[in-house]
Amino acid sequence: MFGIDPLFLTTIAALPVGMISFALVRAARSSRRNREDRCGNCGGSLYAPDAMVGPSLVQGHLVCGPCATNERRSLIRSLIAAAGITGSTALGLAAVALWSPTQLGSHPWTPVLATVLGYPALFAGAVVLMKRANRRAAQRLGLHPQPSVSATNDPLVPAAGRPWTIQHTRTPNER
Repeated sequence: MFGIDPLFLTTIAALPVGMISFALVRAARSSRRNREDRCGNCGGSLYAPDAMVGPSLVQGHLVCGPCATNERRSLIRSLIAAAGITGSTALGLAAVALWSPTQLGSHPWTPVLATVLGYPALFAGAVVLMKRANRRAAQRLGLHPQPSVSATNDPLVPAAGRPWTIQHTRTPNER
C-alpha cells in the first residue's frame, strides 16, 4: 500500500529525547543566571519594572513576573502539544500496523504499545521533576509552602448539597 520511511519512524521515536535534552540545556542556563541574581529566562532583573509581582519559581528556577506569566502559558501549550504528539503518533502507528503491518516488522503492534506506554510516562515524569525542582528550590531559598484552603475552613465555599450562602458567625453581643 504505502511505505513508511525508517527515518520518519526514528524521528517520531527520538522526539522525546530531543525535548528532554533541550530542557536540560535550558535549565543549566537558567541556573547560571539565577546564581548571578538574574531572571532565569530573560536574563534581566528578577524585579522587573512595572511588574505587579516579584519573582516566581518556574521549573525550579527564579524568573521575573512577566516571564513567569509567559512560562506558565507556554507550559500549558507544551503539555497540550505533548498529548497531541502522543495521540497522533499512536494513531499513525496503529494505522500502519492495521493496513501495512510488514512495514513495522514481525511484531507490528510493538511500536504502538511502546508509544502508548512510553510517551505518557516520559511526560508525566517531566511534570513530576518540575514539581520536585520547585519544592527543592523553595526549600533552598527558605520559602515555606502556602497551606491550601480547604472547603471546610473557608466560609465562602459552599458545602455539598447546600445553596450558595455566606456563613456569618455571631459575636457574643448579637442575638
